[in-house]
Parts: sequence; C-alpha cells; structure tokens
Amino acid sequence: MGTACYVKGAGDVFDKLCKKLGLQSGQCTPDGRFSLDACRCIGACGLAPVLTVNDEVYGKVTVDDIDTILAKYTG
Repeated sequence: MGTACYVKGAGDVFDKLCKKLGLQSGQCTPDGRFSLDACRCIGACGLAPVLTVNDEVYGKVTVDDIDTILAKYTG
C-alpha cells in the first residue's frame, strides 16, 4: 500500500485477495494456509504493485493475476 503500489492499483489487488480468501487485513484462513496483511513498502517500487507469498515476490500484479497466483498454492 505504499505510494507507488497504490497508484498502480494495489488497492484493487488487495480487495480481490480479500474477497477470494474471505479475509480482511491481519486475518488468517481457518486452515492456517493463508494470512493476509497490507504493508506500506517492501522496497520494490519498480515492480509495483507487488505482493509476496512466503519468500516469492510477484511484481506488476494486476487483479487478473490473482487467480493464477493463488492457484499455485491451492493445488
């Protein structure tokens, strides 16, 4: 949610993640598989908007990328 990410659509990406996972920021799925947190900056402004899953960094993420990214972790 830092400036570069927010300007490039991080709010919409975050909203889609909330909807897909049924979570709000700071929450965890009942099975413990996913948690969702918003942060101000991870220092990858050139890749904005960015999200991370464990140690994997995804850059230039769009709303349309969310299903594909989550599919990698849901089997």
